[in-house]
Formats: sequence, C-alpha cells, structure tokens
Amino acid sequence: MKEVELLAPVGSFESLKAAVQNGANAVYLGGKDFSARASANNFDREELREAIKYAHIRGVRVFVTTNTLIKQNELKDFIEYVKFLYDINIDALILQDIGAAMTIKKILPDFELHASTQMVAHSLEDVKYLESIGFDRVVLARELNVEEIKHICDNTNVDIEVFVHGALCVCYSGQCLMSSMIGNRSGNRGRCAQPCRQRYTMIDINTGEEVSSEGDYLLSTRDLNAIEEINQIIDAGVHSLKIEGRMKKPEYVATVIGSYRDAVDDYLRSKKVNVSHDIIADLYTIFNRKFTKGLLLGDVGKDVMNSQVPNNQGLYIGKVVDYNKKAKRLKIALEENLKKGDGINLGGGVIGRIIKGNEITDIGYKGETIEIDFIGEARRNQMIFKTSDTQLMDKVQSTFKQDKELVKSYIDGEISLKLGRNPIIKFKDLKGNKAEIIGDFIIEKALKVPMSEEKIETQLRKLGNTPYQLRDLKIDLDDNISLPISVINQIRRECIDKLSEERIEIKDRKYKDEKVSYSPQRAIRLKDKNLRVKVKNLEQLREVVNFEIDAIYYEDASTIEDAITIGKENNKKVIYSAPRIIRNKEYNRLNKIKELNEESIQIGTLGSIDFFKNKNFCIDYYLNTFNSETINHFKEEGATTVCISQELNMNEIEETLIYTDLDVESVVYGFAPMMISEYCPMGVIVRNCKKDKRCKECSEGRYALKDFKGEEYRLSQDIFCRTTIYNSKPTCVLDNLEELNNIGVNIFRLDFTRESTSEIREVLEAYIEVINNNFRLGDKSNRLYKKLDQEGITTSHFYKGVE
Repeated sequence: MKEVELLAPVGSFESLKAAVQNGANAVYLGGKDFSARASANNFDREELREAIKYAHIRGVRVFVTTNTLIKQNELKDFIEYVKFLYDINIDALILQDIGAAMTIKKILPDFELHASTQMVAHSLEDVKYLESIGFDRVVLARELNVEEIKHICDNTNVDIEVFVHGALCVCYSGQCLMSSMIGNRSGNRGRCAQPCRQRYTMIDINTGEEVSSEGDYLLSTRDLNAIEEINQIIDAGVHSLKIEGRMKKPEYVATVIGSYRDAVDDYLRSKKVNVSHDIIADLYTIFNRKFTKGLLLGDVGKDVMNSQVPNNQGLYIGKVVDYNKKAKRLKIALEENLKKGDGINLGGGVIGRIIKGNEITDIGYKGETIEIDFIGEARRNQMIFKTSDTQLMDKVQSTFKQDKELVKSYIDGEISLKLGRNPIIKFKDLKGNKAEIIGDFIIEKALKVPMSEEKIETQLRKLGNTPYQLRDLKIDLDDNISLPISVINQIRRECIDKLSEERIEIKDRKYKDEKVSYSPQRAIRLKDKNLRVKVKNLEQLREVVNFEIDAIYYEDASTIEDAITIGKENNKKVIYSAPRIIRNKEYNRLNKIKELNEESIQIGTLGSIDFFKNKNFCIDYYLNTFNSETINHFKEEGATTVCISQELNMNEIEETLIYTDLDVESVVYGFAPMMISEYCPMGVIVRNCKKDKRCKECSEGRYALKDFKGEEYRLSQDIFCRTTIYNSKPTCVLDNLEELNNIGVNIFRLDFTRESTSEIREVLEAYIEVINNNFRLGDKSNRLYKKLDQEGITTSHFYKGVE
C-alpha cells in the first residue's frame, strides 16, 4: 500500500505554518493567478518562493492550484507562470483545463500534474484516460463512495486523492454554471458566488403551489466529516486524504489537520480507529454546517443536506431552561462544557462570568445547570451552540504563532575529528539530501582534558528549534585531541543550514532556467454552416425529423434503436448523446450503445473517449472547451466536432477559433443546464426519497426551484436518477447568428428540453428561416423573437462572458 498523505488547504502564510506544524505531509495553495479560489488571500510570487522554502525544509510538498479554465488570450501568460512555478520548485500543479495540461506536458514533461476534482473524474474509465495522457494524480469527484473508489484504486497506477473533510458542492464540481449564468461569476474561473447557499422554495409547476419544506436553503449541503471512518478510505487504497478550506482561517487548518493527523497515525499504527470525544467536539466548534459522512460513506438525500443553516453552526452544548429578561440572566442546562470567553450562537459576543447559584466561576461542566449574563431574545428549550472556544483557540494558535518547530524530520550525521586536520561534519536526510562542512579550525592535541565521544554527541544532538532530529550518528575521533565547543556548534549550525538549502531544491528537474514559449499555429477555416438539434425523447424526435437539419443528438438510451429507425426513415442522422456523468457500473447500461452499427456518438465524459473508441465522437460542452489547445487535443483524440463552452463571449470564441480547423458548434437556443447533482430535491422534499430509483414525481419534471427574485429553475432527472437544474430563461441568439458564423462557429445547435412539439416547431422554423435568409430575420423569426423576449430570454455569455 502506498504511503498515506494528509493534504492541507493553505490560504495564507499563517495557514501554511498551521498545516506544517500540525502534521500535513503536503499542502495546496494558490498564487495570485489562475487559482480556483480568487477571493482567497493567495500568494504573490515572492511569497510562493518563501512558502516553498518553509515547506520543503520541513519535508512537506507544495501543490499549486492552477485549476481554472484558461482563455485563449491567457495561454501565453499561463505558460510563463507555470514555468516560474517549475523553476522555484513547486512539486506539482493542480489543473482543470485539459488543453493547458497537454501544453505543459509538451514543454515541461517532468512537471507533476494533478487532475483537479473540477475535471469530474467519477469512474475508472475517467481515471485511466487521465493517466494515459500523463496525469500523475487524480482528485476524484466527491460523489463517489468507498466501494467505487476501491475499484478505481485497485485498477489503476495513478495516485488517487479524495476529499475527507470540509465543504461539499451540491453539483458535480466542474459542471456548475449556476453562479455564472445568474451572477456572471464562474466557478470554473474561481469566482463562485455560491448560489447553492441562497434561499429557494420548491413549487409544483402544474399548480403553482409551494411545496412545504423544513428549511429555506434547499441546495445547501452539510460539511463532510469522515474522521471516524477514515480506515475505510485508507483501506480502499487512497493515497492522499484532502482537507477542504483554502478560504478558512489558520485556526481551522490547525484544528482539522491536527485531528486527522492523530486519527490517521493511530489507525496506521494499531489498525483501529480511535477518535476521542474532544477531537469531535473541536471539529464541531471550529466550523460546521452540520456534518455528514457524505456520499463517500453512504449518506444520501436528507442526510447530506442542511436546509436550515447555510453557515457555521458550532457545537451543540445544551438548551435554554429559562430566561429572566428583567434580571438579564439566561439559564442553561449544559450537555457540554462552557467556559468564560467562549462564544455562543445567541446574542453575539463572548461569555463573561458563569454563575452557579451564589458562586461565580469561569467554567460550567457537562450535566450542570448554570446562568450567564445575557441581553437579547431567547425561548425555553431553544438549542444553544458554542461557536468559539478560548481554550481551543489558545491551543491551536500556539502551534503556528510562536514559530515553534513541532514536527521534526530525522537526519543522520557523521563527524570526523583528526589531529592536525580540519573538522568535517556531514548530515543527510532520509530522502538522500546531503550537506558537508569543513571547519576552519585545525584540531590540536589536548593539553588537559581530551574531547570525548559523549561530549561531541551531546553537542551535535542540540538541534533545538530546528525542524530536525538526529537519528544515527557516526563519530570518527582521534584520541587525546582538543577542539573548542564553539567550533562544533558553529559547524553543526552551518551544516544544518546547508542541508536545509539542499532540501528546498527538486533535484531531477531537466528544464530549469530554460526558456519556454507558447506560439499556437493559425488554421484555415473553410466550413459550411449547419444546424443540429438535441432532443430528449421520441415525441420530440418525431417533430424535428421533419425539418432541414444536419444531425440530431438523442438522449434517451432506452429508446435509441427506435430513434435511429425513425431517423433513417426520414433520412436524418441520429447520434446518441451519452450522459455527462457515468459512474463505474453505469457503463454496463451503455454497452448496447457501443454495439450499435451507428458510427457516431456525442460524449460528455473523458472516460467515454476510450469506451466508445470504435465510433466517431462529438464532444459536448460538458467537457469545458475553453481554448484552442483543448479543441486540438480532442481533435488528435479523434473528435469530429467540439461544442464550445457556454461561458465564452464572442471575442473569446473568435480568438480561440483562429487556431483550429475542427468543426465547432455552439448552443444558440435552449434552457442551459446549470447544475447536475446526485441530490434530488424533488424526492427528498416531496417524499423523503432515499432510494436510487426514478419515481413518477421526479420523472415527470413537474417541479422547479424559485429564488428570491421570482425566477423559476426547472428540475428533471436522467436515467441514473441525477437531477439537472435548468436556467429560468432560454438562451436565444436568433439575431446574432451571422456574427457567430463570421467568427468561425459553423454548427448552430438548438437544445430542446421541456418544450412542447408546437414550441419546437416554432423555434426550428425561425432558426431555419434566419439561416436560409442569409442571417436576416423574417416573419417567423421576428414573431418568435418578440414572443420569447416578452417571456424572458438571455444571450447567455455571448456578450458578457465571465471574469
């Protein structure tokens, strides 16, 4: 089994110290550029150099998050930044953009690459594909359970990293457009506005009635906490245990890393999980939105969600017994300890004195009933949570604020003390780094008391507040010699400093200090304009086959053979559109698709590239094609068309398409899918469903989420019982098709989801009219445009883009 790595989030230098001094084996952090947490402090270039020195000296690896999608006009600067990271000894890059990753692999082939969870690796097929193109590590989607993870670990050689603690996304990471579609802030660009933490109500589309629920935050997840079953994750073969939280304070990092360090070490030593009550209490106190074991360990539905509180809840400590408003006294029955200086969720501020009858004290213990001074509102039996703990803060702050070296690395030493020669001292660490110092002093014969081995060893073991502990020591000592203690101390210090410098450098980098450049090749695009549509069922298909279109993408696997027959009868090409999420066993349900004689398929997962390798494939926008490097990578893999990301604007699309000659399509009509989730709001809220079974309520698509502005986001489910949340307004660019055509898009795509056959007919007639009329609007297109404009439409990101 591979060595288990505990990986810590770092948003500041204090957090770096907190992580390292509490036992992290590696840290991940962001620079000021291309980081998926743009609102974190992040590190400038000089701070990155210092972070590397601090971590590497202490034996901790550093990974930099460059896990955003890269625009065409950013590629040159991105490569320059990556080369800087390579030269300053960053251990690995965490990436989302596959085109950027392939560019790095060409120019810096020995740079370690990690596939971010934003790359949506959720199956063995996905992982094996990423391994085949050069990734050294894959961060799995947070939706996978331990059985699926074990299957992946058992069947691949790449390192596997899994989130074990912290915030969860309700949507598959890398598949969320909700923040960008609603507020122009893209999660794919590190600027998620967290729309999942906002209030929503669920409504029945048919009746307009609101469905009652236990809370208002219908998309807000609990926080993951896997510490009590960390053995299952380790035994599954996971190499890296990842803690979420680059936006969190250093106290959070220290608490969580210290807790998991103890739990992991205890399990590796004793093969038993032994997590104390105090550790659990600390984790609740430092931050939680209620805890869940997550889909990782079998929690589903309601057990993963927290519709009541979208922010920190704290540690439950007891209930209100009584509140004397006149005396300003709150009586509490304690179920956990409460101390002076602690904070609670009532009234704000911190606890002053604690009153027990006539006694004033600083602490109340579990099982006691106490009183505190209180101004505010409280009701009998109200639950009270501790949101800060002075003792915990003092304990964890002492690990990083006092510059104490709490975690030591073993080193071995040698010293040679020969009469008439200079003293020679050598240190080496367990990773092969070596340092040697020859002292200036000439060793003399002792006049009185000769130097002893015991005295030399005592001095050499005085490593004090360094990050080292001397393990083995060899002493080559002549008899009856003399050497000042100050000389031994000096050469020891110098050798330690030299060893530290050696530990900073990564030794086997082949391309250090070499210049690298990025210069894409322009391509000639001579393409005919085509119209394609995507439909969900046979009813929609029967309507669209009557129109002049190039191809039809069809989503329903259960009726695909009927769909192909209908297509052939009407001389239309029907292409199966595979799901955007296909977990390990779910590929079995697609075997019949692979065996069909049809030559083409549309795919939205990386694993599908090899799974459907006997077919021509079209890349859907789910794979986040953001630049020409990504388009051309998919072309090299055999793609016949690529659908461009829906987050690019006109200028960015034009800049991108200059450098590729592949057929490129763009969605010019449709309700954009903004989220895909394992969580089913319909099932949980309507009937507390916990089964992986598509029920009537869900399959009918009769529910929507309504936000505070009154916008309604329709919900639907796929064949694997996953929920898709659609935009409230359709994208419509009827009057912008000419501009799209002029910048190089040669396939216009209409995505039909909830439209009736009459609505489909209306949309198709309008778009065909515009295309056939040399991009001028006619009667049908004008009529549709006015109708949709009144109901509410969006031009998506075609004219605004994302930051």
